[in-house]
Amino acid sequence: MVALALALLLGTLPGPSCEGQTAAGETFPTCFDPGTGWVLGTALRVQDDTAALVVRTGLLVRVDRSSGSKADSLWFDSHRLLMTEAWGGDRQGLTFTAYEGLLRRHVEEGAILVSIGRPRRIPFPFDVALALRAAHLERRAWEGAGWTLETGRVGLLLDPLRTNTEWGWLAVGPAASHALRHAPDGTRNEVSPFTSLLLDAGWETRDGRWALRATGLAGWSFDFDGGAHFRARGEVALEHVLLAVNDAPVFVRLTATGVRNDAGLYRRNEAMLGAGLAVRPFGER
Repeated sequence: MVALALALLLGTLPGPSCEGQTAAGETFPTCFDPGTGWVLGTALRVQDDTAALVVRTGLLVRVDRSSGSKADSLWFDSHRLLMTEAWGGDRQGLTFTAYEGLLRRHVEEGAILVSIGRPRRIPFPFDVALALRAAHLERRAWEGAGWTLETGRVGLLLDPLRTNTEWGWLAVGPAASHALRHAPDGTRNEVSPFTSLLLDAGWETRDGRWALRATGLAGWSFDFDGGAHFRARGEVALEHVLLAVNDAPVFVRLTATGVRNDAGLYRRNEAMLGAGLAVRPFGER
């Protein structure tokens, strides 16, 4: 009931005015798309009482389209390309993700067709989503020669909010992944055959000036030699547009990250806080 109320509220709120006006009568944009554009930013990250400067860049692409198979079906696709973070300090490191995406399908009247015997149509109170990630590399110089590479991850998610806009989502479901941890003594293969639970949730104001995103992963992964371990990680990121320079939004970004049994070559526990500024040129309004 709560999810349904939120979905109805998000779908019926009136859209904001996306134009301001100067005293001379000239108009200027006041709305921005948090999911589109080239991101370039810097931040201060604190981990274990140690601060480090972080540089972050990547490409964001968001596409809304109608399904060719059903008139009342919409696709909300968010893509993140070549996302890179590098930090200095005593614990220098780098992360790089070639691709990460969330493909969410909304149908006005969700249903399941049961074709065993006489075909039956059963109401289905969820949207469906597909979460994908490919080539996520983590390199930590302070751990020595080695790297961690998640070659691929796929999540089959359900969204109880069922909003018909791109401004809010709550997708959760099982995920499968494969990763390599390469150290001087060899390379370990790890696989999670849909034994992990993935969360991807977000909320944005209609004018795009506030954006909140939460992601999480928890479950078991298995080594090829028969070992198993539980791991979990989560991140919350809040963004707020402070100003725009030639229509390019400049925003503050606050993050909190927690990792259990999954950080770096040796599956460390970690907690991090970050705060910084970023610009998103070439983004749509």
